[in-house]
Parts: sequence; C-alpha cells; structure tokens
Amino acid sequence: MRLAKLILALLLMALVVFIVCVDLPLPDLSARGTGEEPPPAAISRLYRESDVIAIGVCLHRSDPNEALEPSRFMIRRVLDGAAEEGAIMELNAAAEPGSLYLLYMDEGEQGEKELLSEPIPVEGESALFENELVSIASIENDIERQRRIITVPAQSFYYGNLKELASACDEIIVGKVVSVSEPTMTECRAESKGESTYFTVEQVFLRVRVENGLFGNLRYGEKLDVVLTPYSAASVISATDLTPKTVDPPPASYPKEGSSYIFFLIRSLDKKSSLYFTVNPYEGSVLLIGNTVYHAHYNEAFREINDLRRFSADLKTALYGEEEG
Repeated sequence: MRLAKLILALLLMALVVFIVCVDLPLPDLSARGTGEEPPPAAISRLYRESDVIAIGVCLHRSDPNEALEPSRFMIRRVLDGAAEEGAIMELNAAAEPGSLYLLYMDEGEQGEKELLSEPIPVEGESALFENELVSIASIENDIERQRRIITVPAQSFYYGNLKELASACDEIIVGKVVSVSEPTMTECRAESKGESTYFTVEQVFLRVRVENGLFGNLRYGEKLDVVLTPYSAASVISATDLTPKTVDPPPASYPKEGSSYIFFLIRSLDKKSSLYFTVNPYEGSVLLIGNTVYHAHYNEAFREINDLRRFSADLKTALYGEEEG
C-alpha cells in the first residue's frame, strides 16, 4: 500500500513538471542576431545619401597628373540601388587596377555617377574603412535594416490660413483613396539640426489615385502612398508664432476607401523613398463629395470654403497673388 502511494505521488509530481514545462515560453531563436557587429555610423550615413552602393574592381587608374581623368571600374556586386553587374563606370578617384572597392555613389544632374567618399578597399568579405575591417555582411544587414525605417518630418506645423498651408506643401491634389491600412507600428527616423532620432509610432498608410493635380508635379491617374500619423501621437506648432498649438480633434477618423479628398502633402526627405506625408494630422486632408467641401471645425485654413470651385480660385490667389486670380 505504501509502495502504491509512493508511485502515485511520483506520477503526480511528473505530471506537474510536465505541465509547467509546457507552459513555459520557449526561447525565441528567431530574435537572435546574425552575430555581426553593426558598421560605423559614418557608413550608415553614406547609405542615406547614396543612389547606388556596389563593389567594383578597378580596371584602369587615373593619371595623378591629370586631374580630370577618371578611374574606370567594373561593377562586380550591387548592394543597393539601380545598377547592373558588369556595368563600366568612370569615377573621379584614385584606385589600384585589379583591386576591389566598396563604392557609394550619387547620381549627378546629367545622370553620371559621383562618389560620395573615396573608394573603400575590399579584402575578402570585409571593407577597410578608416583602418578598421568592416564585414560586408554587416553592411548588407544595415542596409536592410535602414530600408525598413521610414524617415518622417521632425515637426508638424499648424497653419492659420490657406496661403500659409499651401506654401508649406509640395503637392496639393484631389485624390481618391484606393486602400487604407490598419494602424501599424512603424520604425521611424527624424532628423533635426543634424541629429537623428529613432522611435516607433503607429501609422496608417493610404494608397491614393490622383484625380486632379492642383499644385505640384503629380498628374491625373498617378498613384502614390501617403502616410498618416494618428491624432493621439501628433503634436503641432503654430506656424504663425511658433508656439505649441492645442487642437481638439474629433474621435480619430481617417480617409475612407473609395472616397475623394483634397490632400495637402509633403514629400519624404529620404531620397530613397517615394512616400508622401500629410502636411499635419489636422489639415492634411479635406473630404470632397462632388464639388462640396466638408472640413473639420478646427481647420482654420478652410473657415469660409465649402465649394471646390471657390477653393481652386482661393488657392490660385494664395499661391500666385491677386494678379493671377
């Protein structure tokens, strides 16, 4: 009898241990890094400024006595940007024929490639940057990481009239909303006074088709991606006196799929991005049904505007002056 009780107790103990083990979270192996050290910050900054990042072999060295004679490189491997392996490029830099180099390039006004730094020597799977070996794998990982980060405006301003609002925009369009994403936590980067800040914020992404380009370069039929920052995460500064602006918006509501709006947009400061942002969370879009404009009570720039034709006339006056009206 005593033996039976002992066996039963051992079985119960084993069952408890099994349950506890099952309930314990397993280690997240997917969260482990690659083991690569991140590259120096200076290399990360070059990514933001470049159009093409590639590894190339020097075919011909420029004559040091001829300042205008470039070196000739053949692209062996493209890490980022629009370039083809095997392409030949003439670059103004000194390099040793037969040696490999990491090349950070910008596209000039005539379409020619210009180096953003001296060619960085490549030895095996590492680049020699400022006397330090940096693995090519860590540079590729950093490129991939930065691709996922959205560069957002460092500050939003609130505009008290249409002239101020329109002057702050890169594009003003009538657009139809093709799709609206769910609010999504997004890695962001903002730059102010030469310093970058990284943070995560909830954003909504719109796909918009242009129905009428009122100001800027966008034309009928073009599609673009617009980023919205929810009201709860947004703070604005009055463009008039540069003091914090208190805005009491209605419960958060975003442009609806299938509806048309007047959008006030600014382009991303990231040259690698085609994203647009509403000029601020409160004046960035105005509902349009037919020719009737429906604006929120706090949108001071639209205080007397309720018709698209009136808006178009007022916009032209605000942008170009009375003589163009």
